[in-house]
Amino acid sequence: MCGIAGCLALSLEADPDQQWVRTATERIGHRGPDDDGYYADPDVALGYQRLSIIDLSPGGHQPMQSADGRYWMVYNGEIYNYLELGEQLREQGVQLRSSSDSEVLLETYARVGKDVVHRLRGMFAFAIWDTWTRELFCARDPFGIKPFYYAVDAHRRGRGTSWGTTGGAAAAGPAAAGAAPAWDAFTPAQPGAGGVDQPAQPGYAGQGYSAPGSGGQGYGAVSQGGQGYDAPGYGAPGYGGQGYDAPGYDAPGYEGQGYEPRGYDPAGGPPSPDGEHPGGWSLRFASERKALADPGELRELDPDALRRYLSFQYVPAPATLTPPIQVLPSGHAMIARPGGNVDVYRYWRADLRPVSAGREGTPRSILAVMRDSVAVHLRSDAPLGAFLSGGIDSAAICALAAEHRPDLLTFTVGFEREGYSEIDRAQETAAALGVKSQGYVISQEEFFRHLPQIIWHLDDPMADAAAIPLWFVAREASRHVKVVLSGEGADELFGGYAIYHQPGMVRAAERLPGWGRMPIKRAAELIPPGVRGRGLLERTSTPLRHRYIGNAHVSPDGLVDELAGSGPATPYDVTDPVYDQAAEAGLDDVATMQLIDINTWLQGDILVKADRMTMAHSLELRVPFLDREVMAVAARLARDEKIGAGTTKAALRTAMSEVLPRAAAERAKLGFPVPIGHWLKGDAYGYADALLRQAQTDRWINRQAALRLLERFRAGDPEVTWRQIWVLLVFSIWHQIYVERGYDPVALGWDRAAGAAR
Repeated sequence: MCGIAGCLALSLEADPDQQWVRTATERIGHRGPDDDGYYADPDVALGYQRLSIIDLSPGGHQPMQSADGRYWMVYNGEIYNYLELGEQLREQGVQLRSSSDSEVLLETYARVGKDVVHRLRGMFAFAIWDTWTRELFCARDPFGIKPFYYAVDAHRRGRGTSWGTTGGAAAAGPAAAGAAPAWDAFTPAQPGAGGVDQPAQPGYAGQGYSAPGSGGQGYGAVSQGGQGYDAPGYGAPGYGGQGYDAPGYDAPGYEGQGYEPRGYDPAGGPPSPDGEHPGGWSLRFASERKALADPGELRELDPDALRRYLSFQYVPAPATLTPPIQVLPSGHAMIARPGGNVDVYRYWRADLRPVSAGREGTPRSILAVMRDSVAVHLRSDAPLGAFLSGGIDSAAICALAAEHRPDLLTFTVGFEREGYSEIDRAQETAAALGVKSQGYVISQEEFFRHLPQIIWHLDDPMADAAAIPLWFVAREASRHVKVVLSGEGADELFGGYAIYHQPGMVRAAERLPGWGRMPIKRAAELIPPGVRGRGLLERTSTPLRHRYIGNAHVSPDGLVDELAGSGPATPYDVTDPVYDQAAEAGLDDVATMQLIDINTWLQGDILVKADRMTMAHSLELRVPFLDREVMAVAARLARDEKIGAGTTKAALRTAMSEVLPRAAAERAKLGFPVPIGHWLKGDAYGYADALLRQAQTDRWINRQAALRLLERFRAGDPEVTWRQIWVLLVFSIWHQIYVERGYDPVALGWDRAAGAAR
């Protein structure tokens, strides 16, 4: 596990920006505090921060050079079948110099080239430079467990600024004092006057936190046009039936342009706005978006990405809120060459092929493949533990891990409010399994005190409240271990969400023509909001593709228009291609919703917070459910094996009943619940009101509409949810950090791993 960064000079007369690579690598030092390294030649510069997990010796140092001297690599992740791949290399006469999975990956690439992505069982994001062909090959794992951001732009050498400042301006807000803000009833202090170049009044000594002032500069939006570059797809032989050949896959919401960067002229590109072109065109990449643009460098937001954020509570890939930076989507690879194109192509996609009816041997198959997955995920030369909540997913992982490591240490968190803590349930499960458990209770005060730091780590705004307790449990775990196992992915693969249980009348309505649904829709409109039955009729009268965009659907289109103004971007731009895939495969409603969640919610929300919240503490998180062999079994599950018998994850529960106490196997999902709704109607209302008033987001958010929404929520309007308020609060804090430059992450120590005692 680590952080990587790099710069490839695309213009023939340009040089790679080595100073930028060094700065970018240092910005993500929390991802790997154990070692760092750099490599440069006339075309490329690579940077690396290491978190030593497998082969703790210098043999795992990166950037790593292949034995023949041809390739250089930076790599983030773990290859769990590295022992098997290493044995294959030895049988071919390769003499490995270390016991690291990094060397196995590099030497396998040296022999099979780009087909390496189909031989890897693990999580990865890597870049390999061929010094002979002058080609850079980058790839991201099929599920998107490990991140990869990139930008093609006219980079100015030496333009980088210090954290939180631009052009020598003083940092605003609490960063001016270089200390974390204090809190008093969660009420922001008054912002400083005079704009972003003037420090706000720090809110210490019980005065609340200091919200930065802003001069109200406009930040121009940019659309994601530009041409796409099609590259041939690569099939996935031996990948559990999940391989996919897909030349030039189009990205949802990108006007058919594909998952490609904006076009550029390899000979030098257009001049910069001021008529100069000092740096030439470059491809820059990094493990985190903050490495590509810090709070002093952001000048543009994408209004379409903002609208999708308000709908989904995260920005769906491949976009980010800050163009030209993009996400390399899961299951994709990239090829780039100096003087040539940047080609992005898809090498894998989830392919669900459910059978028509359940089979007697399914639970045995699930238990066997999960035992195998957990066993390989336990491969580590560093201390290893696990997250344990009250549900079946993490309990199953812990039970199977304890078969190999009976001294397994588990971690969980909760809140003081009744109904918002899984600590007691987790400790009951831990006692039944014979493993140790450590719990931590999060207070309301420290939740809000650390909130800006957590949002900074998330890169783009992401309003999944579960990210906050995940940050705390990662902090606690990092004081004892360097690796944790976790249960992400079980719900998407095995059918774990209650929403997958559609009532029979809703499923029957799927077969009705549009005119047949109109009477049901009119009946729903006659029922007052919040009255029982209205929601059912609304779902019945609305086709699945227009009512389900994933588990994170927060704001309906009308509310998005009210908050951010009308625009062409809709959530259906993102989900329609997935619905088309589901229709072509003839999937039922459950498998269709699974496919939506795998392609949106899982990679855009769940895995983002899992990576950022753990790596904030230099902690590696592993997800045994998101394994290629597990996927091969889960893809074939029948409908009744997922939501049969009135439950969720039916076959998984049956399988795990052999290793779990009955209560843990049958327990309903909670998933780190957070009492934000209660807080916002109580002590935190003043904080929310002040934040919405002080954040300088007028260019993007209708402030009065946001304040009205908050007041409607406090008044108990059944049509307003706390999640709709939370997306606005998270965006406001994000804007204060990254646009208004109201916090200095370096001065505040955010860039260092918090809580790790190693």
